[in-house]
Amino acid sequence: MKVSFFETGRYETPPDMPREWPVPPAEYDPAVGAKAYRGMVERARHVAKLGFDWISLSEHHYSPRILTPSPPLSAAFLAAQIADLDIKIALLGPIVPVSNPIRVAEELAMLDTMAPGRFVFGLLRGTTNEYLSYDLNPKEARERTDEGMELILRAWSEPQPFGWQGRYFQYRTVSIWPRPQQDPGPPTYALGTSAEAAEFAARHHIGLGVSYGTFALMGKATGHYRERCAAYGWEPGPDDIIYRANMILAETDEAAEAALARRAGQAPFPVRAGLRDALIAADTTRNVGGEKRPANVGGVLPISFCGGPDRVVEQIRRCREEIGAGVLDLSLADPGMGANDAMMASLDLLGRKVLPHIRDI
Repeated sequence: MKVSFFETGRYETPPDMPREWPVPPAEYDPAVGAKAYRGMVERARHVAKLGFDWISLSEHHYSPRILTPSPPLSAAFLAAQIADLDIKIALLGPIVPVSNPIRVAEELAMLDTMAPGRFVFGLLRGTTNEYLSYDLNPKEARERTDEGMELILRAWSEPQPFGWQGRYFQYRTVSIWPRPQQDPGPPTYALGTSAEAAEFAARHHIGLGVSYGTFALMGKATGHYRERCAAYGWEPGPDDIIYRANMILAETDEAAEAALARRAGQAPFPVRAGLRDALIAADTTRNVGGEKRPANVGGVLPISFCGGPDRVVEQIRRCREEIGAGVLDLSLADPGMGANDAMMASLDLLGRKVLPHIRDI
C-alpha cells in the first residue's frame, strides 16, 4: 500500500473571516498567503522523511480552503524546493472542462521533462462550484471532460501534427513541445466515481481515482472500472486505483472518537445567498452507485478512517479489500484549517505506527 498526503496550501484563516463562498478577496492577507506556501514546502519535506510515497495537489478557486488554483504551478514550485527528497508529486487536478486541454498537455509535459519520473497526473471533471468559477455550463462538464482528456492523451502520443475538430474544442494544428519523457506516458488517472470516468480510464489503460465516499460505494465504482478493463483486455494493478479520504488518527481509539465528536459540531462554510440554489439546480454529479452527491463547497467532508493506529490499520486493510485501492491519498485535517499541532502529531503517528504495518496490504 502506498500513502499520499493531500496538501492544500493551508491558509490560516482568522476567526472573523466571513464563512461564505466565494470569500471576498479583500479578506486575503498577503503575509498569511506567503506563509501558506512556505508551509507547503515544510510539510512536503516532513512527510517525505516520514516515509510517505506521494504528496498530492488539487485545484480549487475563490477561497482559502485549498490555496492551489494552479496545480502545475504548485507542483513546479514544490519540485524545485524538494529535489533532494524521494517523494512523488501527484497533481490530482487539473480540472479539465474549465481548462485549455492543449495548455494542460504542454504544462504537464514540461513537468515530466523537468523532473522525469517525479510526477503523477490526474485528470478531473471537478464539481459544480468550480464550473461556476469559470462560467462553465455544468451540463456540458462531462462531455467537455472526456473530450479534453482524449485530446491531452493524444497530444502526448501523436508523432505528427494533427487537427482537432471536436464539439467543445477546435484546433487547426496540435503539435506540442516538449513531449513527456516517459513512454508510453507518465502515470495518469481519470478522477471520479461516475461510470463515464471508469469507462474512459479502462478504454485508455490508465488508472482511476475515487474520493470521499464509503468503502461500499467506492467499491462499486472501482468494481465497474475493473469490469470495463477486463472488457478492454487488461487488468489494473493496485497502484492503478487511488482513494482520497479523510482520517482522524490519535494515540487511542477513544481520543480519535472524541476528536470526531468535536468535528461533528463544526459549522459548514456556506455559499453566498443565491448561489446555493444555483449549485443544486445545476448539479449533475452522479456515480456508479446511483447516489447523487451535490458539490460540497464548504461542508465538512466525511471521515473514512478513525481510531488509534491498530484500528486504522485494520480499516485500511478493509479498504484495500473492498475498494482495491493501492494508493491512499489522505488528509488529516479539513481543508481551510491551518497546519495545527494536532494535524502534525497525527502525521508523525501515521509515519511511526501505521505506515510500517500497511506496506504489505
